Amino acid sequence: MKLKLNFLPYFSFIPKKLNTNSIIFKIIKAFFIAILLSNSIYLSFFENIFTQTISPFLAIWGLVLLLKSKNSKQYFWIGFFVGILWFWWIGLSSIYFNLNYLVPIIPIIVGFIYGLLFRLCYLLKFDFLRLCGIFCISFIHPLGFDWLNWGIFTVYGFFDPSYRGIICIFLIAYFIYEGCISRYYKIAIVLILFFGGFQYNEKQAQTLDLNYKLINTNISQDQKFLQENLKSNSDILIQDILQAINEKKELVILPETAFAFDLKNTKYELMLKELSYKITIITGAFHVEKEHTYNSTYIFKKGNVYILNKHFLVPFGEEIPFFKDLTKKYFLKNIKEFAKGPVQSQYKLNNQIITNAICYEATKEQNYQNSQIIIALSNNAWFNNSSEYKLQQLLMKFYASKYGVSVYHATNGKENIVILPKKLLSKDWKNLSKEIFNDKKIILKF
Repeated sequence: MKLKLNFLPYFSFIPKKLNTNSIIFKIIKAFFIAILLSNSIYLSFFENIFTQTISPFLAIWGLVLLLKSKNSKQYFWIGFFVGILWFWWIGLSSIYFNLNYLVPIIPIIVGFIYGLLFRLCYLLKFDFLRLCGIFCISFIHPLGFDWLNWGIFTVYGFFDPSYRGIICIFLIAYFIYEGCISRYYKIAIVLILFFGGFQYNEKQAQTLDLNYKLINTNISQDQKFLQENLKSNSDILIQDILQAINEKKELVILPETAFAFDLKNTKYELMLKELSYKITIITGAFHVEKEHTYNSTYIFKKGNVYILNKHFLVPFGEEIPFFKDLTKKYFLKNIKEFAKGPVQSQYKLNNQIITNAICYEATKEQNYQNSQIIIALSNNAWFNNSSEYKLQQLLMKFYASKYGVSVYHATNGKENIVILPKKLLSKDWKNLSKEIFNDKKIILKF
């Protein structure tokens, strides 16, 4: 007896008279599937034990429905909406270059690129190969942009945050979809894959030995770099550092470009050097050297200053990867490109090796491979009122869990966060069950 997947309709509430072959309905179906494949990003706004539990299963449902799509156009539209739901916010940065008209155009271009990639996967002859193609899209990085990573499916739920967990999610989807296997074999295979991808252990990460404070700022992007605001904003940062000293902190961490200018040979550099005898200071600022401008991390410690320069630059935000003359002439007329620092910058604090990461770098896997502690600085005001920072956090959580790394993230525009490797969700459910059981016992006594 074969299992029919009648329990997986697109929408159970659709009226029977609705024409399910219409173009509009097919686009709606594609959008629904894309929502399922993007659920981790949007459920992260409502993070709790229930949303964490259902998130990977919604992704599995989305993959099953993707496989049920039987023509290349449906694959295209699903990929198109996945691209938009994951990256609709990219165009928001255009506002600050006086290119407002690009705000809707950029996400459409991104959606078109991922739509083509999904459509190419459909060209593979067998459904299993198509699913393998979708899995491999995670390894295609246009202009080095690697934020479409299916690893975020494992940040929540029972699955291990590793390729073992991701592969099992994809295989579960395939065997649920597969119609040539009997019901009992199908159930057995799915259970084997579920427990094969299950998270059994928690990785232990090294944490900062110092008593630290993360400084959070909330300066809008259109005000951050205005000349008339630099002094007042910098004075507030000095007050934040003094407050950390009064709180007996040993380390204070400020966001990316907290000091929105080149700190070298300024009065603020002298002030920070003086304050560094009382507290170690890590802050973002620009650094100009030999006609090259860097987006940098400054470390002030016992009167000394150390500068670490960003290596991974944002395409068309910090560097122009191609058509430089054309881009500067018609689009980014006043942009000044940043130079690149070393691939991975590390330093020591209290005999602990720290990896430096500035914004985009905090989502680069290779920065986690040889790290134990990452101190990351970001300016999320570029993409205010968007899901960008949630996707950034999910990627950081995935890599931190995969490699057993702790991340200390100071930001402008969004909340600070300390990220540790993923805890066992099964433990959370066990603890919740105990609490409910104990509450019931108390009620019964009354």
